[in-house]
Amino acid sequence: MIEVFVTKSNGELEPFDIGKLKQSLLNSNASIIVADEITTKVTKRIKKGDSTEKIYKSAFELLKTREKKTAMRYSLKRSLLNLGPTGFPFEQFIAKLFEAKGYDVQTGVMLMGKCIAHEVDNVISDEDDLILAEVKFHNSLSIKTDTKVALYVKARYDDLKQMEVSVKGVKRLPTRGIIITNTKFTNNARKYARCVGLGMISWDYPEKGNLYDLIEETGLQPLTSMTSLSKREKEMLIENGVIDCADLDKSRQPLEEIGMSNSKINKVLKEVHEVCSVQ
Repeated sequence: MIEVFVTKSNGELEPFDIGKLKQSLLNSNASIIVADEITTKVTKRIKKGDSTEKIYKSAFELLKTREKKTAMRYSLKRSLLNLGPTGFPFEQFIAKLFEAKGYDVQTGVMLMGKCIAHEVDNVISDEDDLILAEVKFHNSLSIKTDTKVALYVKARYDDLKQMEVSVKGVKRLPTRGIIITNTKFTNNARKYARCVGLGMISWDYPEKGNLYDLIEETGLQPLTSMTSLSKREKEMLIENGVIDCADLDKSRQPLEEIGMSNSKINKVLKEVHEVCSVQ
């Protein structure tokens, strides 16, 4: 087979990797038969210089006609990007993930440090831990959280670590600081964080306990992963505070409030029942 070069999200060229495409489908729980079929069809369509995003969309469109829930899982990384353009919905989704794991979470908390006041995106706590989390949202997969952010978060934690935080009326000292992002960290950022003991969670870092793992463990799905909603409908629901698609199983009111017809509501709820992880 002639080697074909495709364009990555950062504009660089790389050889198209058939095995990588197939593995991404299998990682999303596609059956071997479906993964082979889609890989073959997509490979036949690829032309020199095609973007990896175009290849992803081609595979996704084929997958959602065969295995809709698997397609949602396959599109998960892009679905998180679509929670933007602001970072607040992603902060809320992170809060939901940790709440599903049994933590208490406060968002957008102003804390007074030894030197100055700081706004902490998420204060995450259980009986043993009190985590101060910086949540960094990016609108593009090509953007990585770098060393500057790690330096800032470590300095902020150092200013706060000796100051008590009120959690459910009880004052406690922070136990650790972490950065959570929907994309990746630069190598230097990871190196610095390991050196100073700063926690990091990205799409695929660390090897265990990364963002993908958290989503898998909790069964939560961002609203943006649903295929029966238009882009504008997703935007309106997010503006109204609906972040996790399973939230729609609790009430049809959010759908009614954005002016959706009964027939469309029934279609959306059918997808919620079929493919969203309703608790």
